[in-house]
Amino acid sequence: MESSAVPHRWSPLLKATAGRVPVALLAIAALGTAGSPLGIWSSHIERMSHFRWWWLGLLVALASWFFRKQRRALAAIAAALTAWAAIPLGPYWISHPKVASENALKFLAWNVLWENPTKDLALPWLGHQEADVLLLTECTDEWRQRLSPLKEKYPFQISSGRDGAEGMWLLSRYPLDVPDADGIAADKPWISTLMHAPGGPVRILGMHPRTPRAGQRFDQRNQQYDHAADIAANAGTPVVLLGDLNCTPFSPWFQRLLKRGKLHDSALGFGLPSTWHSNGIGLPIDHILVSSDWQVVERKVHPDWMGSDHRPVIAVLALSSSPDRNDKQ
Repeated sequence: MESSAVPHRWSPLLKATAGRVPVALLAIAALGTAGSPLGIWSSHIERMSHFRWWWLGLLVALASWFFRKQRRALAAIAAALTAWAAIPLGPYWISHPKVASENALKFLAWNVLWENPTKDLALPWLGHQEADVLLLTECTDEWRQRLSPLKEKYPFQISSGRDGAEGMWLLSRYPLDVPDADGIAADKPWISTLMHAPGGPVRILGMHPRTPRAGQRFDQRNQQYDHAADIAANAGTPVVLLGDLNCTPFSPWFQRLLKRGKLHDSALGFGLPSTWHSNGIGLPIDHILVSSDWQVVERKVHPDWMGSDHRPVIAVLALSSSPDRNDKQ
């Protein structure tokens, strides 16, 4: 008799709790989507914003659940949040008209993973890419030695001179100016230089900022974004910013970088596959961003990881003949 009384006594509490769980989940999903602008001030909320796909799935499930339970107000809120979160993703899958690829430049960015156990796979693949510019992050001295045959094809290089996650190597077919001293000397180095391409000078920004876990690391990453945005906005030349940015397009800091730097995401119109994968989680955190001087001919993420936890990102860019570009010249 007593065993049957226990569940009966607790059932009202369990029912009440179960009824509140979907509401709590709705509040959390709202914070991760509509509340994502608050990530400008909070690293915790910004990290939530990266999981836009997860929140969308949860919101769709909650909207359906509330509708079935005839909780129409909550169903409407969940549906509105779903639309709010989904609509900005549309441009990533709306194809652009094809543009001419004459005199286009091919850029490749890849976090090779400094402790990659299969380094020998990288050289033949990179050697066959026929890229004009390579940016390899987490590229240590050992990596540079393994990839030294690339110097024949890419005679112009800039290295951060660091090992581990601070290693960075920029390789180019065309001459590069001496990099900005502030970037190379930074605790978390970045590369800012001018490349003298056949179509004219191009400002290249290679970045791999800190993972923004919290506190000082969050501030340091964001300061690097703002510095890069200032350089890009005032470059006076076409700009390409590329690398492992440790940030998805859903972050308010990513949007701030685009807006302040007068940049565009080259992925628009080409989809948004994940570029980093760990413990079953995949996120698009490797990017090639461009100024309005460029038309994106092609943009893709290579399907093979080649021993890294990141996949290479490739963009083929052609200089635009728009009036805005002509005004700069």
